[in-house]
Amino acid sequence: MKFPSRLMRSWIGAFGLMAGAFGQTYVQFSSGPTIFPTSINEKDEIAGWYSDPGAPPHSDSRGFVRDAGGRITTLDVPGSSNTQAASINDEGAITGTYIVPSGSEHGYVRDREGNFTTFDPPGSINTIPLSINAAGAVTGDYQDSNNVYHGFVRRADGTLIPFDAPGSIATQPLSINAKGAIAGSYQDAKGAWHGFVRRPWGEVVSFDVLGSTQTTPESINDPGTITGYYVAANGRFFGFVRDSQGKFTSFDLGFSTVPTSINDEGWITGTYQSVSEAHGFVRSPDGTITSFDPPFCSPSRSLTAPTSINNEGVITGRCSAAGSNAPVGWVRYP
Repeated sequence: MKFPSRLMRSWIGAFGLMAGAFGQTYVQFSSGPTIFPTSINEKDEIAGWYSDPGAPPHSDSRGFVRDAGGRITTLDVPGSSNTQAASINDEGAITGTYIVPSGSEHGYVRDREGNFTTFDPPGSINTIPLSINAAGAVTGDYQDSNNVYHGFVRRADGTLIPFDAPGSIATQPLSINAKGAIAGSYQDAKGAWHGFVRRPWGEVVSFDVLGSTQTTPESINDPGTITGYYVAANGRFFGFVRDSQGKFTSFDLGFSTVPTSINDEGWITGTYQSVSEAHGFVRSPDGTITSFDPPFCSPSRSLTAPTSINNEGVITGRCSAAGSNAPVGWVRYP
């Protein structure tokens, strides 16, 4: 389907260019009362979604893509009541979820020219795409009529392949790399959550961080290194890195450490919590960790939440703005 009207938005609420700690540069942007930047590609293009106060109740989510120059384009799947963008690849293709007035969720891919292709795996009543790779393959999960969640891969040619982790009652893929390897988590019959990696040829390998009660991979890079978090017996969240050979390294910054993204060089970003505040961090391949908060974020309720890092080390995320505590998006340049 052809997107009928691109709403090019040059309004970027409270936009600014600011130098942060350690010489980093931060750009703030906003598109409404709530904004969720979710993914950044190698061209510094950012996808995500925001809440539009002018939309009808329960119909306020709109996708967006922000180019490297700061121009924002709103994304609305034709006929949808809500559109959310989850992931963008280097070609500018975006995947995500849209909701129709009846309330069901469906998947879409939008190319750089603005053309939408919608899809659902066979038997799906709700489809949630979460990641798109360089080749245009998409992964995510879908819900069947028995309320069971399964994983899927959608190839660039439109072929849909459902899959489940062995022994799973719920499979939730979260990230796909350029080779087609997928990382995610699954729930077993006892209710425990485990990590998995699905090889490009379809083999699914489960794994757990030793001593954990829950293992949740969040991101896989092209060399096959995975990052995510695990929950210890005492309830604390720790970050982990799992290399392509299956070796784990754990790390911790505070009460709760949640990595969200890893680039091909092995740099990781994410959030850690100290008592009531959340801060961003970057972890280098040698294990050095730097915490950060954009200078325009509230010092008392920073709630810094990085979501994605590209191979140049550029990071996007959101936080609460100083003064108003309103959610704002940001970009952090190294």
